[in-house]
Parts: sequence; structure tokens; C-alpha cells
Amino acid sequence: MGGKGSKPDFKELSKGTKFTTKELEQWFKKFKADFPEGKITKPQFVKLYQKMFETDSDGDATEFCGHVFRQYDKDNNGVIDFREFVTTLSIASRGTNQEKLHWAFQLYDVDSSGYLTEAEVVQILSSIYKSRNTPDAKNKATEIAREIFAKADDNKDNKLSEAEFVKHSSSCPAIGELLQAF
Repeated sequence: MGGKGSKPDFKELSKGTKFTTKELEQWFKKFKADFPEGKITKPQFVKLYQKMFETDSDGDATEFCGHVFRQYDKDNNGVIDFREFVTTLSIASRGTNQEKLHWAFQLYDVDSSGYLTEAEVVQILSSIYKSRNTPDAKNKATEIAREIFAKADDNKDNKLSEAEFVKHSSSCPAIGELLQAF
């Protein structure tokens, strides 16, 4: 994005997002007003997420926000810059179903191995349920994960490929629940 105070090339950025240059300019103004340093830290992201999604005041969204933060912070430098913010926002708000499924798969693929394990699904679901203050979050997450693997692990290798995840996303209600989580 350039230096701390520099503006991104909105025309170039519009090619990689589903936003117009005018929309990107508006987003940039808001972004700089809210984050004058030109970046979002993880604690700032947690506050932003809780405000945007009005999470349960008794719930703890910190863990889940850490996973979502990882999806935004593509260069893994510990902050989200404007480019990372609008690129991910573009997928979330205007992406195709395929793009959203790919994004969701990457969110659940905690170790970036290219497949999902039952433990990864439990980890993400538990963090979602904790953010909603759902009683017995871990057990509920485990039950849902087992249901997903029973129905979607076609080759019974105890891991879900992205192809299996996508294939079963519309026919397996439990995968639908994964996608409704955010």
C-alpha cells in the first residue's frame, strides 16, 4: 500500500476486488478515519468485529476473531492493511458462492495444509459458539464435526479436501451451519 500516509492505487485495487474506484476511495477514507496508522491490529479487529456483529456481551469472540484475522492478514505480518481489508471484504460482501466457500475452507484450515481435520473444525466451531456464549460449546462443536465427517469425507481418510467441502456444502446441513457462522 505504500507508506503510512500514502493512498493506494484505487484503479489497480479495483481490478482485484469487486469494488469500483469510487467505492474504494470511500472505504479508504473510512479506514483512515478509524485507523489513522493505516493498519488494524488484532485487538482493534476484535473490537471492530464485536461492534459490527453485535456479539453476545457474555460471549468471548477473541478466539474466533483471531481466526478471522488470520484470513485478512494475508502476509502474516500481524496487522491488516487497507489492501488486505478490502480484498477480503470484497469476497465477503460481493463474492460468488465459490469464492465464499473457498474463503470459509481456508478459515477452517487452521494449519494451511489444504484439507480439514475434525480437530480443526471443532476448534473453529468451538470459538464461534464461545463468541455466542453457547452452553457446552466444545461438545456441540464435536457433535457437528463428527456429523460433517460422516457425511462428507467421501474417501474416509479422516480429512476433508476442499473438493469434498464444496461438493457437500449444499447437501450436508452441518456444513451449511459452518457457513452460517459468519
